[in-house]
Amino acid sequence: MKVGVREVIDSGHFLPGHSRCGKPHGHTYRIELEAEGPVTNGMVIDFAELKTALREVIRPFDHVMLNDLMPFPSCENIAAEIHRRLRERVPLVLTLRMWEGEGKYAEIRG
Repeated sequence: MKVGVREVIDSGHFLPGHSRCGKPHGHTYRIELEAEGPVTNGMVIDFAELKTALREVIRPFDHVMLNDLMPFPSCENIAAEIHRRLRERVPLVLTLRMWEGEGKYAEIRG
């Protein structure tokens, strides 16, 4: 079974060497986290536990210049780093979908 939660952050970044995104700009990122596993004692995981893990992991990415955290903060690289940090905290199969504004996203599962 799968369950999920969603949070939003706002951050700035630029993509070095990119013709359009090479200038500093910002985005609202919507992060959807899905956890998959067996139902045990009526739940896959408590929503509160999943939401707390997501909020704590994304806090360092909120209202910052993402280039201060990683050399090439593309949506794909940000999603991969958040997913990596969540996997250390949540022992289930996780799918993370990170929306960069409207209509664009990166997704990672594992």
